Amino acid sequence: MPAPYSGRCLCGGVSLTINAEPAVVLSCFCTHCSKGAGGANQVIAKFPTNEVQVTGQENLSFYTLNDTSSGSPKEKAFCKTCGSPVWTVPGQAKGKFVIIRTAILDSGLDLKPNSDLFVKNRPTWMSPSEGASQWEEMRK
Repeated sequence: MPAPYSGRCLCGGVSLTINAEPAVVLSCFCTHCSKGAGGANQVIAKFPTNEVQVTGQENLSFYTLNDTSSGSPKEKAFCKTCGSPVWTVPGQAKGKFVIIRTAILDSGLDLKPNSDLFVKNRPTWMSPSEGASQWEEMRK
């Protein structure tokens, strides 16, 4: 699935167009991703901020998490109407990149993780992502 990528939230109030390939695709088992996804993990992709165009930005709501494993706050964006998580901006990104939930992208589930993060939290019934590097916690 080559760029450009497009997608939208559940209600269609927020849509994205991304004109770049992801720098990395991650399967994350950290507590924030698990709770945010309502499951064991969340598959996310890192894109340059300047390559992400947003329509319906007025439909976004934001929440900042301060208790992060990196020590830097991260801002999460959600659709105000349907509650779909759209992206996260880690504090250490300094506006250079954004983390997009792959499930929000059309065919985004075809993006295969390069790395599994916080595998110490992965349920024993789940297998590692095929060919992905494994990290006990955050990638270094």
